[in-house]
Amino acid sequence: MHFPRTLLGILVALAIPGVLSADIVTLTNGDRLTGVVRRVSDGKLTLQSNLAGTVQIAWSDVREIEAEADFSVLTAHGQRLDGRLTLEGARVVIAQQSREPVTIPSAEVTRVVRGERQRGARRVISALDGSADIGYSVARGNQNQMQSSTGIRAAYTSAQYQFSGRISSLFARQDGARSQSRHALNARLDRFLKHRSFAYALTGLERNERRLLDLRSRLGGGMGWRVRSRGDTTLSLLGGAAYVHERLRDQDNQSTFESFGGLEWSTLLLGVVSVDTQLTIHPNLLDGSDVRVEYDGTFRVPIAGRFTYSLRLFDRYDTRPAAMVARNDYGVVTGLGVVF
Repeated sequence: MHFPRTLLGILVALAIPGVLSADIVTLTNGDRLTGVVRRVSDGKLTLQSNLAGTVQIAWSDVREIEAEADFSVLTAHGQRLDGRLTLEGARVVIAQQSREPVTIPSAEVTRVVRGERQRGARRVISALDGSADIGYSVARGNQNQMQSSTGIRAAYTSAQYQFSGRISSLFARQDGARSQSRHALNARLDRFLKHRSFAYALTGLERNERRLLDLRSRLGGGMGWRVRSRGDTTLSLLGGAAYVHERLRDQDNQSTFESFGGLEWSTLLLGVVSVDTQLTIHPNLLDGSDVRVEYDGTFRVPIAGRFTYSLRLFDRYDTRPAAMVARNDYGVVTGLGVVF
């Protein structure tokens, strides 16, 4: 059979480019790391190595970069530069096609993305990262219970934009009881303005059978500010407004406008556990007594290679829920997943 040989050839072909295009990163302490430089963002350089997997290094700890690839660089002043990148001490040199090389201080570099000049699927894959999780539990006895969960997060990043999306589904059924399933789809487009500020547009769909919510859709936008972006910790403040439409079971449809404010926080605990949390408060602009609070948090522990164990927390609180349901809706979801 020729299929195994063909498959082996494809795998070898995919692996060889990663080896041949290896970059060399030299740290301030003299250590030299070999791999593929994927991006620089939030004060960290992401290096993909065949031996150590994906490694994140503080940008301030990087002394030199040797890479035979095109990059797109965004400066603290909002300027975008495309070309071959070389880091020498505290200076970054970008060799642009048909133009003179440009030299800028490394401290003014806000974001670096590999493969910005590529086209098609390779361009998307080179700037894509995220995670996928799945969980399942079943209990048999006087009442049969089944629960399954799925969570997918992905982000495509360029020098000036980032498009991120999240899908979360929780299927929960029990004999003789109403379904407790909840599903959500959210997407956001960020436009980086300067070193710490960004503008964004967002949209989302949510269905929650526990709250008799057939569908909630929203469309809005706002501004964000990175309060802290150093090492493994990033803290951003968010603010904006959105149009919200709700379709409730056995009730009239409702439309309103909400303002919102909150924060996003990500860090690495004990050098192992990655934490990503988001907390937002949504006051109703047409009814001051109605306020919603949304919280999502994910704790992720590596198992082997790209495989991880995840613990997800969620909480939805409404001071005046439209349906006759409890004000608070919260839960804990565990699962196994993979990061990419």
